[in-house]
Amino acid sequence: MVVMLVVLVALGTIAGLTVISVQGGAAQASAQRFSSMALYAAESGAAAAMSWLRTQHGASDRFTRVLGTTPADLPGNGVQPRAPGNLLSEDQQGWYQVTLLNNPGDPGVATNTDTDSTVIIQATGHGPNGAMRRLEWEVRWDETATVTALRLVGWRDVF
Repeated sequence: MVVMLVVLVALGTIAGLTVISVQGGAAQASAQRFSSMALYAAESGAAAAMSWLRTQHGASDRFTRVLGTTPADLPGNGVQPRAPGNLLSEDQQGWYQVTLLNNPGDPGVATNTDTDSTVIIQATGHGPNGAMRRLEWEVRWDETATVTALRLVGWRDVF
């Protein structure tokens, strides 16, 4: 009788630990999936910004007029899920916010003036359940191209 009681307690403990382990694994998988969706949203925002920037370069002021801004006329910028203008699919439940910054190596960085036709696209992607990822793409206007072009100089995954 005592042996049977000990066996039942051991089986109950093993079953409880199994349930806790499975729940923890499922929660971790969901968090990783939501983080991936936020990364996708950030990448989409950076790509949209790169396309939009092709129309914003001026011969005299380069990108100065858009530095330090979160452009409202950038398609999908800051548009919440399921709202008109969000470029991501509804099942994505994501959105992005893009801010344009001057690159630190620019001599005009102190005055927020673009002198080298290089900017940083800071794209923050938001996913389900509060997931968030931020990317920074450094892009340069390609003056040698025969068509309007931006070249990716570097990138980093901030968080």
